[in-house]
Amino acid sequence: MRKTPKVTQRILILQRIVGVLYIIAGVLKFFPEIESVEQRLDDAADANHDIAVIGDFTDWLAEYPAGVTVFVSAAMITNGLVLIRNRELVVAALYGQLVMLVSFVVVLVASVPQILLLDAAFFAAAIRLLVAHRRTSAASSHVTAGAGKDTDT
Repeated sequence: MRKTPKVTQRILILQRIVGVLYIIAGVLKFFPEIESVEQRLDDAADANHDIAVIGDFTDWLAEYPAGVTVFVSAAMITNGLVLIRNRELVVAALYGQLVMLVSFVVVLVASVPQILLLDAAFFAAAIRLLVAHRRTSAASSHVTAGAGKDTDT
């Protein structure tokens, strides 16, 4: 009898490190002396002002820095908690991370080009974790599907 495959210890450590980093980053959003979301949004609005679609969107975001801070912080902290706890929502949280990272880059790259480096590292980690979880999920569904077959006649 085969056991259901599990996420390896190394993958689980990476997942939890990323989770802790997301929680820290989410909490730090509320400390403008460390990272001023309002200033970042103002800079992004200025940098994206003449760009179709994204310019209007970043102008709108800059009008609501407190709301953006709460939304982004809540998303990051929730995402981090899911990764640390390693429950059934991990894959959904990883897809959410990818969408969030792409959104950050689209909005901020003109005003903060170094975001590409930092977010690329988080993007790579999310892809690595997704691949590992998908492999584990595929292997466990293969084991489950094969368990009920009676091939002896």
